Amino acid sequence: MDVLLTRPTARAGLKLLLGLAMALAVGLAMASEKRGVGLKDRNGASQLQALKVSWYYTWTPQPMADPVSAKFVPMVWGGRWLDSQISALQGKPVAPELLALNEPDQVGQSNMSVQDAVAAWPVLSQLGTRISSPATSAPLGGWALSFERSAKASNLRTDFVAIHIYGPPDPQKFLQRLDAAYKHYRKPIWITEFAVADWSAREAGTNRYSEEQVMAFMKVVIPELEKRSYVERYAWFGAGRGSGKEAVRTSRLVDSRGALTPLGRLYASF
Repeated sequence: MDVLLTRPTARAGLKLLLGLAMALAVGLAMASEKRGVGLKDRNGASQLQALKVSWYYTWTPQPMADPVSAKFVPMVWGGRWLDSQISALQGKPVAPELLALNEPDQVGQSNMSVQDAVAAWPVLSQLGTRISSPATSAPLGGWALSFERSAKASNLRTDFVAIHIYGPPDPQKFLQRLDAAYKHYRKPIWITEFAVADWSAREAGTNRYSEEQVMAFMKVVIPELEKRSYVERYAWFGAGRGSGKEAVRTSRLVDSRGALTPLGRLYASF
């Protein structure tokens, strides 16, 4: 049976639509500018959009192959790709922010001496309006402190400090390490990799930390990162399909099919 829409009903419908539109606008406005991810798969635009992040990086100078709404931050990873990645950015507009050198203190990563990093810095610093410190695996370790001293002696600039933090699902220990890094450097902090990790886990199924423990960790830590004004950006590690290693298996945001895990859905909700 047809029902005529009366004026009061029409007004009520209009109010409902306006309310929904305002709620959507508020939700978009409240999306965190800090929250991001690292994603190696340059064809992973769908995962990036599903995670609803504001920024991302690919460990390279190249952004996603497909356009996305999130802001891209280029990286010069370093090591054997140092020269080619610098060349890829030279001649292009200067990046607002540049991430420089990924874990140069680790043999399995860019594995650079402090001397080589310092020698490359004058060229690297021309590629970004703001440039990060090298992103070390130990923010207050020997490599990081040696670079800091050498950079000061050579009058080299770092505009913000990039750090990586992995460990057990203990929010207080994580936050203590973070606060200690800021207390030392007194510069804005970007946490470009962090997650719960069991580095003793080598074989499938041996990770000691459950997905429930990781979710509980995230529920505490993310609001704390949002509260800390010195934290400019953060990026949970584990946005790639499967994000392979057993050590971080329960920290994955995306499964092997490219769908968000329950943890990924939680991360997208902040």
